[in-house]
Amino acid sequence: MLFNSYIFLFLFLPLCLGGYYLLAHFGKAKPAKLCLTGFSLWFYGYFNPSYLLIMLFSILFNYCIFRLIISARKKNHMSGIAGSRFWMTIGVLSNLGILFYFKYYDFFIENVNAVFDTSFMLKGILLPLGISFFTFQQIGFVVDSYRGEIESCSFLDYSLFVSFFPQLIAGPIVNHNEMMPQFEQIGHRQMDWNQFTSGVYLFTLGMVKKVLVADTFGKAVNWGYSNVSGLTGVDSALLILFYVLQLYFDFSGYCNMARGLGWLFGIEIPVNFNSPYKAVDIVDFWKRWHITLSRFFTKYVYIPLGGNRKGRGRMYGNLFMIYLLSGIWHGAGWTYVLWSVTQGVLYILTRMWQLYKKERKVPAAEKEKNPFLQKLVRVGGILFTFVYFSLTCVFFRSETVAQALEIFRRLFTGGIAVPAEDMTQGFNLDEFWYVMKLLHLDRLPYSQMYLCGGITLITLIVVFAAPNADELAERFKPKVWNALVMAGLFLWCVLSLSGVSSFLYFNF
Repeated sequence: MLFNSYIFLFLFLPLCLGGYYLLAHFGKAKPAKLCLTGFSLWFYGYFNPSYLLIMLFSILFNYCIFRLIISARKKNHMSGIAGSRFWMTIGVLSNLGILFYFKYYDFFIENVNAVFDTSFMLKGILLPLGISFFTFQQIGFVVDSYRGEIESCSFLDYSLFVSFFPQLIAGPIVNHNEMMPQFEQIGHRQMDWNQFTSGVYLFTLGMVKKVLVADTFGKAVNWGYSNVSGLTGVDSALLILFYVLQLYFDFSGYCNMARGLGWLFGIEIPVNFNSPYKAVDIVDFWKRWHITLSRFFTKYVYIPLGGNRKGRGRMYGNLFMIYLLSGIWHGAGWTYVLWSVTQGVLYILTRMWQLYKKERKVPAAEKEKNPFLQKLVRVGGILFTFVYFSLTCVFFRSETVAQALEIFRRLFTGGIAVPAEDMTQGFNLDEFWYVMKLLHLDRLPYSQMYLCGGITLITLIVVFAAPNADELAERFKPKVWNALVMAGLFLWCVLSLSGVSSFLYFNF
């Protein structure tokens, strides 16, 4: 089920909120949790009932592993330590094995066939939605149980922890210590109307990002990637720009909607996206983009491998490893591997430069820099990071490496020409085009590009200069005027739902 769908907005969400608050109001904690868990399972199973069976098995299996770890840890001797380590290892490997089968089996077999000239059959396995997210979340829970960070957890709380629908399909990847204390408060606290109205506000802003902005850019991106052989240099440049804007507003829109939904239920979901295109370098960028995935790899891969405690060479190797794993996590394909390598290489080079500057013995007088020069360096860093990430995302979006290389070839050799009308046509939304006709702007030369240019310029200003939706929601105060604005935006989104696509991160 999509957040941006009629069934979710006008059936699922009202029923879920009504049932949850009715039970919570009368102090029925367990029934309220059961209600929320049941609706979350409906939300997930709506896509495909077979997906629900996979997730239910995953929940049951991992909870059993958790109980076995806790039971082993209660034995105060070496056998208890060995037992808990054994069950933790079984849990992690089993989760990774299931993820490998559904997500990477065909990719692995394709490469085996290519290298060894074999003809093993592909299974054509359909990837269950969100499996990467809820699998990693449960791996973290199993490992934390082994480390002694979790002493107890009921099956109902665990089921809700894994299946809670706002963050089920595309994250964020949450920790038990963020969610379990909040679940314990269900049925024991009053509804916070300020948080509820802020949740409506944030959810609406997220839907605007997805429905009105991301999907508009998505039309141009889909056309461009379907017609790579006919792109000019200008078309290729616009295609690259449009995709990173689509990806930005699609993912940030989902994160805003998920966090806003959490607030509707009085539950705080961690920020997972924090204006990454404002980052001054790639290190700063990955502190802002998919924050919880970076946190997961840092805690469960980077630090166990030694982090920065075993010398610079080992540290750089560990950093490269987590970026390689991040690319593989996003998808089964060499395009994702190349994308992750481009991120990892620049990240390591940037860390080298940062450490070099930190270790230099700079006289105190030289530390004072010209404010204008500081600002110029900052702007340059932001632009370089944005352009670099945009170019590397050609690999991220392309279906094959050959397609990505063809886009780059077209970018530099395709020549300069007026953008293809089919690429800009998707920006000519009926509601805006009608206004242009009233003003007779459609009669001017190249009028088919005006809306494309205007929408792109406005979104770039929002991305680089405006406060993000989370910042706006944190200081939101309900008033008549902003209620009317939100109602108007919500209605606009609802009227535009017929052409909505699924979130890009659903594919991961």
